[in-house]
Amino acid sequence: MSWLRHIRFTGVPGNATLRLASIVLGGLALALFFGGLVGRQLELAHDGDTALANWIFVGGIVLSLLAVVAAGSLRRPWGLTLGWVVLALTALSALVLTPMAIVAGLFGALWVLALVQGPKMEQMTRDWIAEHGDVHPDDLADRAHGVAENGPTERTVLRDSDPTERAGDQENDRTERTDREDTT
Repeated sequence: MSWLRHIRFTGVPGNATLRLASIVLGGLALALFFGGLVGRQLELAHDGDTALANWIFVGGIVLSLLAVVAAGSLRRPWGLTLGWVVLALTALSALVLTPMAIVAGLFGALWVLALVQGPKMEQMTRDWIAEHGDVHPDDLADRAHGVAENGPTERTVLRDSDPTERAGDQENDRTERTDREDTT
């Protein structure tokens, strides 16, 4: 149960946690919007009250917008709290539309996963930087295989080459010709 220590209700999360939690809240916003649409149509399909159907739709839109605001406010100290509130309101919306309990359960699990795995990813990044310095892993792989540190890469070769040479190469390349004869 050591993963429970990573679950926070307030504060500003680290970069990895921020990204994961924002993705969860963005997906939840879409699910809430479409849940509102489904709830409205189900109410109308069973000869329900049009006003109640519209209120269900408006409730879905408001919850969806609140999830977007929560995703945007994760950089604030109260952002995580707002995310938990949105999840709680999603669970409460199951009183009006029962399948929203499934949505709340799925996105609640994803939310907890984001809050648990985000700090682990951040710690792995800190460990990597402490061990290897602030170097991209691809650069280390090149050094290990004996590639010169300041050697040309594919991008620098293309960027530094003469454009007239490339034009000449295209003239000699049979696959790029548009005026070739049709043999069929």
